[in-house]
Amino acid sequence: MYKKELDSLLSKPNHLPRAYLLYGASEFYIAHYGSKIAKLLLAGQGTEGQEVQRFYFEECDINQIYTLLSQNSLFGDKSFLLLRLDKKLDKKTCEKLLGALANNMENALIIEFYASSAKSSAQYMQDCRAFVSNFKSPKIPVAEVRFFEPSLSECMQILQERTKELNIALKTEDLRYILELQNNNIAIALKELEKFCIGVDSSETKQIESQSVRFLSEGVASFSVEELNCAIMEKKPFLKILQTIYEEGIDEMSLIREVERFFYQLFLFFSYIKTKGAPNAAEILGFSPPRHIIERQSRYCISLREQDYAKIFELLNQWHVDCMSGKSKNGITTLIKIQAMLR
Repeated sequence: MYKKELDSLLSKPNHLPRAYLLYGASEFYIAHYGSKIAKLLLAGQGTEGQEVQRFYFEECDINQIYTLLSQNSLFGDKSFLLLRLDKKLDKKTCEKLLGALANNMENALIIEFYASSAKSSAQYMQDCRAFVSNFKSPKIPVAEVRFFEPSLSECMQILQERTKELNIALKTEDLRYILELQNNNIAIALKELEKFCIGVDSSETKQIESQSVRFLSEGVASFSVEELNCAIMEKKPFLKILQTIYEEGIDEMSLIREVERFFYQLFLFFSYIKTKGAPNAAEILGFSPPRHIIERQSRYCISLREQDYAKIFELLNQWHVDCMSGKSKNGITTLIKIQAMLR
């Protein structure tokens, strides 16, 4: 099934399956719904004070999982298990775990299946299909759910729901600004909302003004980073600027995010101008920056072709991967390659 069918299923918490396999392109949705399902199952069983037992990747001992699922609630607590895996389970293991669950239906099993960094997207989806085929039981219903990356409207809905939970109120355009600032990464955008909870009174909703959103959401976009981006686009030397940025103490990952955000904005301007002509910043960004910024972005964006943007995002992604692998300070090579593409 897909997200829509799962949402419909979860709207009837008194008749929920006891076994779930969550997988797909969106790591955010996999984790989000894993936690959501766990909370609903706990609430439905009246298990106040009991927590979900979580087992992540290599720490998942299948024999231990089997023992816990085989546990009868008459002799101990119910077992609500959440496994986070990046390797599929074979058919024999799935039959073993689901068989134990079928004999102890007060227990529950949620599996979050993520892509391994050692495999391609195609290999991951092949593993997903095999896992889904294995994750079957003739005795109990199971729910296997494939997720795709959330659309813009879905991201906005998630952010709006979170503001209600935090007892704060933001304008739609401000939520869009926060999301765009984080390159549409909904997980990071949700964390950003927590910045605005200082001084919130639980008895009433706190209105967050646009000025506060701009001030608190600027992140690490210091003058030096902006200067770096402009130097690249204007084909000027940038090595001293980059050195200054590192001396300021800005970490590599934060720098990568800011450069990604800059070129993502340029691509938005490029796409809008290509299809509609004159840029409308309010439609492109969800807010109106100063006029000189609009003029600058409009001028910069046409210095690159559509295929150049695709290559730039590939280069930035590789920079991100290299940084995660401990290959720090590789940004200079990436930025030189980007600058060389400019017309």
